[in-house]
Amino acid sequence: MPDSPVRPADKEQADRLHTFAHDIKNRLGGLWEALRLLRDGPAEGIDKEELMTFAERGFFSAQRDLEDLLDDFAVDRNVTADRSPFDLVDSLKEAARNEGYRLQKKDQRAEVSGPERAPAMGDARWTTQILQALLSNASKFSSRGSVITVELSMADNACSARVIDKGCGLSAEDLEGIFTRYAILSSHSTEGEPQSRGTLGRARQWAEAQGGTLTCTSAGPGMGSTFALALPSTA
Repeated sequence: MPDSPVRPADKEQADRLHTFAHDIKNRLGGLWEALRLLRDGPAEGIDKEELMTFAERGFFSAQRDLEDLLDDFAVDRNVTADRSPFDLVDSLKEAARNEGYRLQKKDQRAEVSGPERAPAMGDARWTTQILQALLSNASKFSSRGSVITVELSMADNACSARVIDKGCGLSAEDLEGIFTRYAILSSHSTEGEPQSRGTLGRARQWAEAQGGTLTCTSAGPGMGSTFALALPSTA
């Protein structure tokens, strides 16, 4: 018998995987039942919104457990970012084009202010992905017809982009978990848009891989949110 390319799990790892598989099967069973009820119509006494909340929590809990399992097994999930000169303005324009359909669907618009050029050092592709994630998030958690503000600036050998919305905002507890992949937060998209809950965590990882930062602030529920991306500048 040829050697297996995968080393067999030791007892501790096997027990961990067995527990994980059991929990995932239970959660998938709950999600399947929720889908069945949504398809056939909830039984009397079952609120559709409660059913959706149950399914959403089950989904995010399963995803969070998977992240924990990968961490427990010390799986390296670092990303490799390029470190080359590029223009942050160009990345923002591309991100806005890619997310334009989402804003149009909710009759929203993005207003951009700042310099015409923002020479940055990093990975243009990852930066575009980060800005798309921030614009998408702002759209999902803002009301129809709202304005999303993007402020570009240059200071202290860094260039930055601040994406500001006047949407549902974040509680102090939600702020602590906003960059945790698949965290269960109290905020919900305004029109039931899908919430991946993993994108912002990846966006911060992409920013840090370029030597930058990604932060979030909010004055509280109903007070909107501000996400700030900062990258090294070549200016």
